[in-house]
Amino acid sequence: MQISQEFQKSRWKLGLVIPISLGAIALLNLILSLIFYLNSQAVVKTMNWVNHTNEVKMRIRSLEKFLVDAETGQRGFIFTGEEEFLESYTDGLKNQESVKIELKNLISDNPEQLQRLTKIELLIKDKFDELAMTINLKRSGKEQELRNLVLSDKGKKIMDELRVKLIEMYKVENQLLQDRQKELQQAEQLSRIAIFTGTIIILGLIGISIRFIQQEIIQPIERISLDITSSSSQIATTIEEQERITYQQSISVNQTTATVNELATSSRQMANQAETTSASGNQVLSLTKEGYQAVELSVQGIATLKTNSERIVQQTQDLEKQTIEIGTISNLVSSIAMQTNLLALNAAIEAVRAGEQGKGFGVVASEIRKLADQSKHSAYQINVLVQEIKNSINSTIKVTTEGTHTVNEIMQMAETTVLTFDKVSSSVNNMVLNSQQIAMNINQQDIAIQQIVEVINMINQGAGETAAGISQTKISTQQLNQVAKILTDLM
Repeated sequence: MQISQEFQKSRWKLGLVIPISLGAIALLNLILSLIFYLNSQAVVKTMNWVNHTNEVKMRIRSLEKFLVDAETGQRGFIFTGEEEFLESYTDGLKNQESVKIELKNLISDNPEQLQRLTKIELLIKDKFDELAMTINLKRSGKEQELRNLVLSDKGKKIMDELRVKLIEMYKVENQLLQDRQKELQQAEQLSRIAIFTGTIIILGLIGISIRFIQQEIIQPIERISLDITSSSSQIATTIEEQERITYQQSISVNQTTATVNELATSSRQMANQAETTSASGNQVLSLTKEGYQAVELSVQGIATLKTNSERIVQQTQDLEKQTIEIGTISNLVSSIAMQTNLLALNAAIEAVRAGEQGKGFGVVASEIRKLADQSKHSAYQINVLVQEIKNSINSTIKVTTEGTHTVNEIMQMAETTVLTFDKVSSSVNNMVLNSQQIAMNINQQDIAIQQIVEVINMINQGAGETAAGISQTKISTQQLNQVAKILTDLM
């Protein structure tokens, strides 16, 4: 709901002027109440003093009256001699004592009056002594002495002096009474002025507050009520649109929840597959390590085979040299056999020439010739064998050389295989680590998906609550619209 600009500008006045006005009125009431209370206390105190002064005056008059009563009773008794006239005297004597006590208590705060009362008490004592003396003289029948005493005006002088002192006290109390009555009038007048002035000020503040409320509150409220009516209609339209959007959002959230649940299932399957892959990778890594060890053993065996092949080539070459030497020796034997054969032939010829004596020598020569032929034949066979051995040695050398070359190639291949196994082992190790990391990430993803599911469920719940809140807001907006109309009617 949009607040009108004018009310927005005057909000600080509402928060300032109204509390100040109410506070001023309350403070003024408090001050007036305090003044009224103090004046009331002063009035009460002054009235108490007025009453106190009146009581003092009354006691002074009572004291004078009791003295007059006592003197009247004394005169009646003197003139008539009847005791019944002394009742006034007796009552006056007794009552004046109580009046003096009361009067002394009443004027205890006034030292000057106490001094006057002390003098009056002495005069009263003298007066009652004079009265008692006349009564006694009357009772004793001493009429002449009584007459002389009465004619001496002693009693009259005492009584006149008493009246002067009593009048003096009475005048002092009258002056006090006038002063206190004046104070009472001043207090009452001050109370009336304070009440009148405070009432005028309060009425002025109330009038100012009413005018301010009329201009700064009621009129802006009238405009605001119109704004509320307009805004509430717009809010109602917006709430209906939000209600529709919230319903669609709830459907979308439900679909998202189903999708995320499927994603969670897939994530758990992926996690299981990643764990299986990690286990398989560990097995492959173990097999790769075993293959790497086997290849290293093969390389060691091939190195040994290469060494043995090189030794075979060296020994074959040595054998070839020895075979050549054998062939040389065999050729020498063959040459010797040929020479021996020639010598044997010559010996046989000489034996024939010698005849019978050379017959034995001919036989020997024949045997030597046979041996020479056999030696030649054996030398030939040896040469053939030597040639075959040479051929075999050459073949062996060739095969051994080829084998050595092949062993070198196998050695290189084995070393390459070792490097390849090393790379494969490193790759498989990285694959296992990656698989474990993937499995960990998938597990974290599964946890995150579960949290997303919970959040989506909360969002779904919040969407439901939002929908309920929007419905409640819609109802409240309708009620606000009704209140705005009522407020407009009231204004």
